[in-house]
Amino acid sequence: MLRGLVIYHEEQERAAAPVPYPWAVFLGDPYKKHGGSADNAAVADIELLGAWNGVAAVGSHRHYIARVQGQPLNIGVFVDETYDIGRIEDVHFNPWYSDAHPFVWHQTTHGRAFVMGRSDWEYVFNTFAFGYAIGYHFIERATGSMNGNFLGIGQDLATNASIQVDQSQPFGILITNGEFTAFCDGKGFSPPSCKDPAQLVVSAQNNGAVKLVNSAFWGPTAQIAKVDGKGTVTFSQCHFDSWDNYIHNGTRVHSGTAAIQQFGGTLIVTQSEFTMGANQDKPHAPGHFWVGPRAKKTIISENIITGTLAVVNEGKGKTIIANNADDSP
Repeated sequence: MLRGLVIYHEEQERAAAPVPYPWAVFLGDPYKKHGGSADNAAVADIELLGAWNGVAAVGSHRHYIARVQGQPLNIGVFVDETYDIGRIEDVHFNPWYSDAHPFVWHQTTHGRAFVMGRSDWEYVFNTFAFGYAIGYHFIERATGSMNGNFLGIGQDLATNASIQVDQSQPFGILITNGEFTAFCDGKGFSPPSCKDPAQLVVSAQNNGAVKLVNSAFWGPTAQIAKVDGKGTVTFSQCHFDSWDNYIHNGTRVHSGTAAIQQFGGTLIVTQSEFTMGANQDKPHAPGHFWVGPRAKKTIISENIITGTLAVVNEGKGKTIIANNADDSP
């Protein structure tokens, strides 16, 4: 176990473009030279200052990563090749090392807080990141993708996506009690190129389930979710606020984008609330759903809507819209 350290890259200049370094902590054999095992490896109670990449667990079954704080610039935590449950808890990334330009702009243009490759039954609890291009990125690796349990997680100020799912196992990514914002702040954290941020992006190649329960999504953002692929995306008992309302070059942008766009796969949105909130320009009234031609199945039911429920249905699959309570006469 590695425990009780401050890892400080003191030559990392705070106001210049950041310089790549090796991993601050690597649980595993990165070059596969030693043939040893990193099973049960652990890191706890550390702070990372000026780190390019933070903590990696690769081939480290039953790894334990806990109470890690700091500002990794490129990747915060990376997991791959894990075939017995790994655990990540109480991790907090925030740009307190430096928010100067162009230093922080690498982080908000390219940085990813949590990158998840192959892992079976990963347990992630009480994690948070502020100011990354992508907060939680689920990817396909040579050994596969992941399934896992995510409880009490958050991403604030994601300039691309709070959560991006490129691939997951069929058993799914299970997220409960999440808090997610994706926006261009117009004040210096996000780069001038920032546009079209979304809280959830599910890619066309994804085959697994993505299930979000009792979670909140707010802006000002471009949209809540862009979902695609062959799997099922579910929102249940969630709160959605302030979309089609992002900031670009200091100006609020309203492009007519629905809160949730379904390009493919199956979508379930139930027992959730759509509001416009304090960040939403008025009398602007954004749409709620766009169902595209490749959508397979769609259920929109038992939701609370501020204003009139607006659904653009171009789908050719089965769509059920029922028992929603909006403000229409």
